[in-house]
Amino acid sequence: MKIAILIDSSAGIKDVKNYKDMYLVPLMITKEDGEQISDDENFESNEFYQLHEKQLLKTSMSIPGTMLGKWDELLKEYDNVVCLLLSKGLSGQFETYRMFSQQEEYLNKVFVVDTNGVSIILKQQVLDTLELVKQGKTGQEICQIIESRNKNFNCFIVPKTLDQLVRGGRISKAAASMAKLLKINPILRYDGEIDKEDKTRTFKKAIETAIDLLKKKTKSTTLQVDFSYSRTEEETLEFVKKTIIEKGFTIRLQDDIPNTITCHTGKDTFAIAIWDDNLN
Repeated sequence: MKIAILIDSSAGIKDVKNYKDMYLVPLMITKEDGEQISDDENFESNEFYQLHEKQLLKTSMSIPGTMLGKWDELLKEYDNVVCLLLSKGLSGQFETYRMFSQQEEYLNKVFVVDTNGVSIILKQQVLDTLELVKQGKTGQEICQIIESRNKNFNCFIVPKTLDQLVRGGRISKAAASMAKLLKINPILRYDGEIDKEDKTRTFKKAIETAIDLLKKKTKSTTLQVDFSYSRTEEETLEFVKKTIIEKGFTIRLQDDIPNTITCHTGKDTFAIAIWDDNLN
């Protein structure tokens, strides 16, 4: 059986040509004037951050015509298409394309996985899927396996500043000003959705607390951490890496936070995650 893997840009993988039988249908980024940009390999990081500094960018689902057109194209060559898309808790992407996959021409051919994933969580699920394809699993089997463990992780997000959350209207300027005055730094929990977990004094303390929370909550015996980050100073990045290692973890995956997530969290944001167990 020949299987194609289809992702959106929330996994942070744009160089899909470097992965066997993998394809990308990008999410969309919308400028203030309404112009839409495909978040694909042609949209370079520097271009994104220059635009991000100047405008309040919004995000939206992959274009349905593009997604369905890609399914039609792939089904001419592959028996199954496995779609690993942005978490249903963050977007309507999953629900929309799961519905389309139930149409007669796609039923039991296109499998839209309920990932609960984004960024490093989703990237690990993509890597797991590649391994499952090597093992000879069918599209349906892959979908069932990934969904059966789509809550087997702990992940915390630590923004160094609240500037982007203010710009996007997620917190008020008054609340952000008070937090800055009192040097309060939030810790957010990611479990398919984003919610408040804790708060500390200073960014460094927030990172340390987030890593301590991972150790407390995880069932992992290997203590392998994955982390991603938006554009930040080298000194800040090295502090986070050093702290992870000093707390007894090893670093497995390290990657950039996808553009579509940075649109909402801003620069200097870190996501640190650990899975409870290995795929096997």
